[in-house]
Amino acid sequence: MSFDGVFTHAMVQELQQLVTGRLTKIQQPFANELILTIRVQRQNVHLLLSANPTYARVQLTQAKLISPPRPSNFVMTLRKQLAGAVIQGIEQIKNDRIMTIKFTARNELGDLQNLTLYTEIMNRHSNIILVDDQNGQIIDAIKHVSVNQDRYRELLPGVSYRLPPAPKSTQEPCSAFDREKFVKQNLTSLQQQDPQVTAQLLQTTFMGLGKDTLQELTWRLCHSPQDYQGLWQAFQSFFQKWQPTLNTNAQQRQIFTPVVFQSLVAEYQQQAFPSLSSLLDDFYRDRARKDRMRQQAANVLQVIKRHQKRNRLKLKRLRLDLAKTDSAEIQRIKGEVLTAFLQQVPTGAHTVTLPNYYEANRPLKIQLDPALSPARNAQKYFKTYQKLKNSVKHLQEQIELTQTEEQYLTGILSQLDYAQPEDLDAIVAELQQQGYLRSHAPKKKKHSKSPRHGAIFTAADGTKIHVGKNNLQNDYLTTKWADKRYTWLHIKNAPGAHVIIENLQPSETTLIQAAQLAAYFSAHNTSQAKVAVDYTLIKHVHKPNGAKPGYVIYTDQKTIMVQPASLPTSE
Repeated sequence: MSFDGVFTHAMVQELQQLVTGRLTKIQQPFANELILTIRVQRQNVHLLLSANPTYARVQLTQAKLISPPRPSNFVMTLRKQLAGAVIQGIEQIKNDRIMTIKFTARNELGDLQNLTLYTEIMNRHSNIILVDDQNGQIIDAIKHVSVNQDRYRELLPGVSYRLPPAPKSTQEPCSAFDREKFVKQNLTSLQQQDPQVTAQLLQTTFMGLGKDTLQELTWRLCHSPQDYQGLWQAFQSFFQKWQPTLNTNAQQRQIFTPVVFQSLVAEYQQQAFPSLSSLLDDFYRDRARKDRMRQQAANVLQVIKRHQKRNRLKLKRLRLDLAKTDSAEIQRIKGEVLTAFLQQVPTGAHTVTLPNYYEANRPLKIQLDPALSPARNAQKYFKTYQKLKNSVKHLQEQIELTQTEEQYLTGILSQLDYAQPEDLDAIVAELQQQGYLRSHAPKKKKHSKSPRHGAIFTAADGTKIHVGKNNLQNDYLTTKWADKRYTWLHIKNAPGAHVIIENLQPSETTLIQAAQLAAYFSAHNTSQAKVAVDYTLIKHVHKPNGAKPGYVIYTDQKTIMVQPASLPTSE
């Protein structure tokens, strides 16, 4: 389900607990997202406002997000205007996807002023805008929109704020009065129980209905008794009590809904959540992380893909050159046949046909350079043979080096797929160390707090499991930190993290949990089928001299089949 008008309505009700709360902190961890820390009922809660083009939403969150060291101009403006502000109300504009948070704050002179923070959830047009209620002017917006970008309205500081164009449908499905009116006016049409007709009536009457909500309401009305009371009750039951639900089908497609959608029960498995915010935290946790990584790692991805393209072209050329060396023996045979029959080769000829004594004297046609003597032509064939023979070893070495580099770059891409934004610095440092990224002028700064021993997870029996989330952590864990008797795990025949069980004799349950982590932190982390994970003792794992970071060879391994774990939480 999308974050439509109905879901916005339900979220506004959930967020009423923040009213009278005091704003204590404002952060912008990512370009299109704000985190407002609010002190209410003797505790701090974190409100996420997102204008992300794909994942725009408003929710309370438990996610720990790190802000950049230098705040943006938008955050500086909000801190100036909303420092210590008190929330007076949280509302929805009709049933549209626009949520308002009304604040009372003191200005520089100490006078009270009323400000409204608008969050517009409209896909790529989503925005967060602070407006001065006294004059209706925009103080600032997280995305500036000029008249050249949108002729209907500007979203710039000092411009009067104007709501987005109103939808054609004006009635609100969350209003009991509008629902009752709808059933009465369309009773005859609804009694036909035609899904197409019912959906059309709902869509043209009510505003803020997303595709999934429209489908659910249509299903309920078409599967209810045909009398007025039955239709009214079917419509009313949707809005009686919110029950946040995550629906997952056999193909792992997920839909979040504010209530149990009866139309999905047959094909989807339902998981209930205590609140809409906890539902969204679970739904967006991995999706939003990958989106944030794509934003922050755009430069890294561009560099890796450029090198991968270069390697593919290089590998293609090397294999073509290696294929040419297959003719080396033919060149030698022609040179020897020419040498054996020099007296029969006419001077200045372009070709000559001689008996090939290597193949029962079958005729062998040999190309000649008319400017060279027969003996010089034979020497030319021997030189070509020697050159091709000498190039085989070089070409094979180059192919192996290129394939190794390609595996390394593929491994970096898989790390970006499961890394957290705070892990990016270590990956960038590694790429700079390997010469893929240019190092900037050295600056005195604090060392990254990212632990060298990687992420730590706790098995069911309390055993610690260490996971290297980048190659530098992998190298440290495997070659320096771990006891030679610890168990080491890695996804089979694919890029992935080094996983180490901090136990000399791990239980079978712990081994399975560690294998699931190895499967998750690998190129197969999205697989729904079981994957193979190798495990052996650290003493059987070795890093070749001169090998790239994270590369090891291992022996005496056993293999276990597991399904990748869901996104785990480390200590």
